[in-house]
Amino acid sequence: MYTGPDFDVKDRIKQASDIVDVVGGYLPLRRQGTNFVAHCPWHDDSRPSLQVNQVRQSWVCWVCNFRGDVFDFVMRRESVEFFEAMQILAERAGIEIKRSGQKIEKGSPQDKQALFRAMAWAAEQYHECLLNEATAEPVRTYLADRNISAESIEAFNIGFAPMAWSWLIDRARHTEFSPEVLEACGLVASSSSGGWYERFRGRVLFPISDTMNRPIALGGRIVPNLVPDDQQPKGKYYNSTETRLYSKSDNLYGLNLVRDDVSKKENRKLTIVEGYTDVVAAYQAGLRNVIACQGTAVNERHINVMRRFADSITLVLDGDEAGQRRTNEILDLFVAQDVDLRILSLPDGSDPFDFIQTKGAEAFQALVDQADDAIAHKINLETRGIDLINDSHAANKALESILKTLAQIPVGQFATSAAKSVRLDQLITRMARQFQIDRNQVKNRLNELRRTMSKVRPTVNLNDSRDGQPAIDFKSLPIKESELLQLLICEPELLDQAVENIAPQQISEGPLRDLYEVMNECFHVGKDVGYKSLMLELEDANLKSLVDYLHGVATDKQSALACMKDAAVIQPLAQLESIIQVFNNLADASGSRSQISRLHGRQLDDDEEASTLEELLKLARQRQGL
Repeated sequence: MYTGPDFDVKDRIKQASDIVDVVGGYLPLRRQGTNFVAHCPWHDDSRPSLQVNQVRQSWVCWVCNFRGDVFDFVMRRESVEFFEAMQILAERAGIEIKRSGQKIEKGSPQDKQALFRAMAWAAEQYHECLLNEATAEPVRTYLADRNISAESIEAFNIGFAPMAWSWLIDRARHTEFSPEVLEACGLVASSSSGGWYERFRGRVLFPISDTMNRPIALGGRIVPNLVPDDQQPKGKYYNSTETRLYSKSDNLYGLNLVRDDVSKKENRKLTIVEGYTDVVAAYQAGLRNVIACQGTAVNERHINVMRRFADSITLVLDGDEAGQRRTNEILDLFVAQDVDLRILSLPDGSDPFDFIQTKGAEAFQALVDQADDAIAHKINLETRGIDLINDSHAANKALESILKTLAQIPVGQFATSAAKSVRLDQLITRMARQFQIDRNQVKNRLNELRRTMSKVRPTVNLNDSRDGQPAIDFKSLPIKESELLQLLICEPELLDQAVENIAPQQISEGPLRDLYEVMNECFHVGKDVGYKSLMLELEDANLKSLVDYLHGVATDKQSALACMKDAAVIQPLAQLESIIQVFNNLADASGSRSQISRLHGRQLDDDEEASTLEELLKLARQRQGL
């Protein structure tokens, strides 16, 4: 069994992460009796369904059937695996997960928590400058002329960096943030003379936040006519450099604001545009599923991030020629990862900002809803303007390009999805008809390309995650097996007697057997299997959910019995012995059925038959107490 990071570190992180504080950092909580409640972020919750129990340090949504501890909440909320959730909580609690190398000094440029604080402070300074400083008046006018509202400026925390060389550095003198920390955030740089200067001066700023809503970088754009031409900063756009907080290949602008709305939808869909103001315009118009990349093409790491939050992705390209050229650069990447990708090219060379401003959100969303799937778009793009009957060279080139894209779709997807298999057949038929080639020829060439590409491209499966596991149906768990594990979680000292008498194979296949096998392994290496220990030991989200459910049922039973007068209290050991007897009877009955079957089938000789009859009689007398 893989037990992951050091147990003591996990325990320290959990002890330092009160579940009410953690959940309350994401959702507004209110007290309800002894618990706290909130609107669940994973379904359209009209009344608070998510309950947080501070005593047990657990949470549950009864509608979604999601539950667990503080690690599980962060895993599900951030759509990350256990170790990443542990890192998030460790950073929040200021606990260092030890790695080889020097110890990181608090407040230094290597201290990520200091960098997070510095970025949040800087973003607020720039935002306040935009709202209140006289020097920002032209910028406020520029944003107003572009119909960007005050509400949008507030929601996106848009700011402005004045033209002064040391505006931010001067403000940081009386804070904890040294110039070296600001430099590590990508906000300032050292000059050849030994001083410091501002990186973003003279630009309107769009803070980039991670999915936990923490500012990690800035995107800057010069403001037309703000300063004379000879004083204009170089480059129209300037984005933060890569830092300890920010990688442009792992972050998407606006995702922190729309993730909740996307996650609540039955069909989780994201729309990707190219610019910051495109996202702002969409959000302002009421579209809550539009995000953008930041100065880089969409890459595989972006796809991994988007797959955490969406099942379908629509890529919106500017209608100009450059936007069309970028299609082929990224389409193959999406297809190879088996993403449900759709592609939209806006009409008349327009970009999303202008289109939404002039035509409105409904017209934009209508185009998104009608967007071609990736392969259909590829076919249309490759065959546009070609005489497929008479220009054989161009036709063959186009067909080869289309088939190379199709060949990148993982073959296993067709084996597991009848709909995808039918779709592929339809595409092959369409191409055969369009190019006037025998269907088998098209199919054979596709298979050749698949074989060639499989030799040079490793298989990547993005579906190997806990979200691929079906949720446990707690109501269908076998009663006696469930009672056994409830008892062991509440009375872990009884595990040795349980292990001696009940083998894992006697538990029905499924999550209860998986959990009992974990308990057996813990027993053999001397680990505790109580509730708190198991919740730290386990990293599988489903098993942790099962442990929390079983513990909750057991404690509810104990509370109910405590309230009942004259209730017969069964001691834990007696309860275990009763359960063991049930398992033994089931085993005996199973063995008896097997032996009776052999008797009826005349599979035994005379001596074996007599011995079997004697054993069956003995078992029957034992069951009757004789």
